[in-house]
Amino acid sequence: MLIDQIGRHINVQKTPTRIVSLVPSQTELLCDLGLEAQLVGITKFCVHPSHLKSNVTIVGGTKDVKYSKIKALQPDIILCNKEENTKEIVENLEQLATVHVSDIYNMQDALALIDQYGKLFSVEKKAANLISDISSAYHSFQSYMRDKPNRKVAYFIWRKPWMVAGGNTFINFLLKENKFENIFESIGRYPEVKFPELNALKI
Repeated sequence: MLIDQIGRHINVQKTPTRIVSLVPSQTELLCDLGLEAQLVGITKFCVHPSHLKSNVTIVGGTKDVKYSKIKALQPDIILCNKEENTKEIVENLEQLATVHVSDIYNMQDALALIDQYGKLFSVEKKAANLISDISSAYHSFQSYMRDKPNRKVAYFIWRKPWMVAGGNTFINFLLKENKFENIFESIGRYPEVKFPELNALKI
């Protein structure tokens, strides 16, 4: 029995071998863990590695999944993310297969997900090596950035409407690690903005 990152109990009787990933970053992680051959379905936004979309079935986007396509693939498990995929999507997918949901806000969460995938897909050694490599590089980067000056930024994630990353997001965490001061940190997680607001802020 495994507990995913939003506290749901995942009942997995054997190592999943048919995986549908609805999160681009997690698709790339699976490939890093040597699980590319187990991927049977991905989103249209899963563009890394670049050849993947030519070899794996596209099952829609992160918020407009094609349930019939996923059902036809007969997955053992479907990988989602609290931010990328809606609660309704997760609930519908649970009628098709076991669903694992990630929830990432900082480096600790990211490393914990790698550890979970290692156990879930029986690639514990590869996961441990990846965690070690990332942790080492992360600590070195923190040392390198320690005395660097802060710079103000706005991080755009969408247009029509224009939206930015605010506070309490993994993007905001990474901005801070890179000594960027997010000017929209205090006004919600993904607020809509208009360009006159940016002019007034004088970044």
